[in-house]
Amino acid sequence: MNTMSLVNHAREVVKGRPDEYDEIWLVFDKDSFDRDIFNEAVFFCETHYRQGFRAAYSNEAFEIWYLLHFELIKKSISRFHYPDMLSKRLGFFYKKNHPHMYNVLLSRQPAAIQNAKKLYSQRSPSPARDNPSTTVFMLVEELNKHLRK
Repeated sequence: MNTMSLVNHAREVVKGRPDEYDEIWLVFDKDSFDRDIFNEAVFFCETHYRQGFRAAYSNEAFEIWYLLHFELIKKSISRFHYPDMLSKRLGFFYKKNHPHMYNVLLSRQPAAIQNAKKLYSQRSPSPARDNPSTTVFMLVEELNKHLRK
């Protein structure tokens, strides 16, 4: 499923029940998707903000969010290097969908949010060109509000 397929699926889910959802968070990666399609998905969420659509995207991949828990990364790095970089920083072999990653990284979450915000503050008009970047921090901040209630 590409990024616009995800958007279209979310629109269909919400279509018949607009009052059931305050916010619809779409979490997706740039990966190797076409720049225009990726940007279209991001821009859809931005232009439909009042309808509750939000984008938590990562360029190139979600693991950049994990890496930002350890340091601010400003240079473009292929997503294929992320697992090795994470393994070195974590002190154990990184495997996608690790069941305890949240707990492992929780104490470093404030640094990740700060680092992601720094990257976001330097964004260009084309999110697909902003490598590295992630807006996962926005989703995390929103979730944290609900955890504290």
